[in-house]
Amino acid sequence: MNEYYNGFYKELSRLDELGNNFSKIQDFLPNLKGDEKIIDIGSGHGGVCEELVKRGYSVSAVEINSEAIESLKKKNFKVLECDITKPLNLKDKYDIVLILDVLEHLFDPYLLLKESKDIVKKDGYIIITVPLYFDIVDRFKILFTGSVISMDNLCYGSAHYSKFRSYNYDHIRFFRPKDLLEMGSNAGLMVDKIEYRVTGYGGRNIILRLLTKIIANKYTVNLNPSLLAHSMKIRWKIN
Repeated sequence: MNEYYNGFYKELSRLDELGNNFSKIQDFLPNLKGDEKIIDIGSGHGGVCEELVKRGYSVSAVEINSEAIESLKKKNFKVLECDITKPLNLKDKYDIVLILDVLEHLFDPYLLLKESKDIVKKDGYIIITVPLYFDIVDRFKILFTGSVISMDNLCYGSAHYSKFRSYNYDHIRFFRPKDLLEMGSNAGLMVDKIEYRVTGYGGRNIILRLLTKIIANKYTVNLNPSLLAHSMKIRWKIN
């Protein structure tokens, strides 16, 4: 596994430097007092950690990728070098555990959820963001192009994916909403809040753009998130 995260996944960890995932969760955080302890599991280069520290929170970053760890240390973050594919064995307890766009990279995401529950304080939270798959855009892409990946609609540009040319080559697990909810339920987690991000298409196919806007929008997404959502956020509360 270290070979995967330090080699194959090394290139992907740099994407964290291109954007800040904090915007994904800024409005999804519970009401905070300002003295909460937060741990960001799979923190990458620390974009989310940086924003939380600016707001005065005590933040720890968990990483296994050597390049990301070096970057985090240069920013003076508290870094926990953990293999999250195994039991975490962390002694501290936290008010909030963040697992942002991480579960899809794990062979056993259920293990990480169970381990995360053990390090959350009473009345604390676990917050995840996860991409969803085989929504209506994916199905349209297959219908019109014969492939889920169309090179005119890659969020990070065709050069990034050109040498792999495979469907989400960096992802190991492919989730539907009910998969994640069931996994959380089996881990003994209670859903506090859910949000879906409506699927969209930014490619050159005009028909595909029009169909997507008509079918998938903020008014319809909750009717069938498996078909109409591109990603989801879940906030679990620990009682």
